[in-house]
Amino acid sequence: MTDYVETFTCQKCKGQASGIGHLCHPNKSALPFKCEFCGKETDDARHVCQKMIPSLEYQCKKCGRLSVYDTSLCEPELVSGD
Repeated sequence: MTDYVETFTCQKCKGQASGIGHLCHPNKSALPFKCEFCGKETDDARHVCQKMIPSLEYQCKKCGRLSVYDTSLCEPELVSGD
């Protein structure tokens, strides 16, 4: 059986995003969500917790937000390790 993830059209870039949207433009109707790192249920789609910080690998070229997943941003690029 295949599990399908509900998607959302981002109002900023018009691309497909997860159900909570891109961090650049969150889908407020999909809140609250449960953080996969700390288990907290939150109404903040841009939630960042201590456990998440070492996993932040992507930055949006448009707004500068950091994310664990490239699919959470409108224009993701890898954060340089320099």
